[in-house]
Amino acid sequence: MKSNRLYEMSPEELTQAMLHALVYHYANARTATIAERNRHLRQARELLAKLHQGLHDGGGIISAQLDELYLYMAKSSLEALIEQDMDKIEELHGLATELDQTWGEAIENARLKPVPAGGNRYENYQ
Repeated sequence: MKSNRLYEMSPEELTQAMLHALVYHYANARTATIAERNRHLRQARELLAKLHQGLHDGGGIISAQLDELYLYMAKSSLEALIEQDMDKIEELHGLATELDQTWGEAIENARLKPVPAGGNRYENYQ
């Protein structure tokens, strides 16, 4: 990826790129040497910290749930790193994969169904 491509990405695309990278690091942590596994788990935790920072209070229930999920995954990543727990790494890979797929579907659905303009943004969901 070109370095200036990051500056051209929408917040949604940037989140998706970070989720792809999260899946990549957990997938590689499953088969890597201990040193490489530790590097992948540390990088996954850094990505989770950045994803967590991107949440905002105005995001409602989804933002709150993502907050809890990111914190759980970061804590579990640290535990997997310390304990070298392959089952935990497998669980984290599954969670990251599901989150990545769901995010991709949400972006696609948003492209297919534009939000009506005007009014309170929450009126459209009633």
